[in-house]
Amino acid sequence: MLETGQFLTRHSLPLVFGVVFVEQLGLPLPSLPWLLAAGALSAAGKFNFLLGLGTTLVACLAADAIWFYLGKYRGSQMLGMISRISLKLHSCLRRTQNLFAKYTLIGVLISKFLPGMSTVAPPLAGMCGLSAARFFLADGAGSMLYAGCSLGVGYLFSHQIRQIWQGITKIGGGAFILLIGVAVLYAAYKYCLRRRGKNWLA
Repeated sequence: MLETGQFLTRHSLPLVFGVVFVEQLGLPLPSLPWLLAAGALSAAGKFNFLLGLGTTLVACLAADAIWFYLGKYRGSQMLGMISRISLKLHSCLRRTQNLFAKYTLIGVLISKFLPGMSTVAPPLAGMCGLSAARFFLADGAGSMLYAGCSLGVGYLFSHQIRQIWQGITKIGGGAFILLIGVAVLYAAYKYCLRRRGKNWLA
């Protein structure tokens, strides 16, 4: 477990970029715990806070740019693709569309803080005809705000996060297996709920 902690410290920036990028693409891998951990590491002097902000911003913009241009040029086909990838989209698609119908820029700005909406917001913005300059301005501001809040909370509560990590370290590798199992069960549960909803509507 000590080796695991050292690995996380040495490769924290690539890990932050990877988990944020993958989550923004729509895969059910939450990046918030990693950002909180990175913030806690920065409080201990083991992570560069400003580089963390920049890395998170680049990861968000890179993933969002892909969906924005696919939405702009491929339209509604992209929503079907995201629906197959993201377990969150089915429950939030209608409210996201309603939000974008009235407040496109605001929708992009706050989408990072609304579960499931961060993935569907970029293609919807492209479908609504929002210019690339306005999209990236709003998306960049929202991404920076999200990164700052997540890393900042981790920094402020670094002591509590370190205590949690020490508890996991004492338990050993079985704790990671348990966490992975819980994540898999949660994903399966959400998928079953979505399938049941589709069957009920059919």
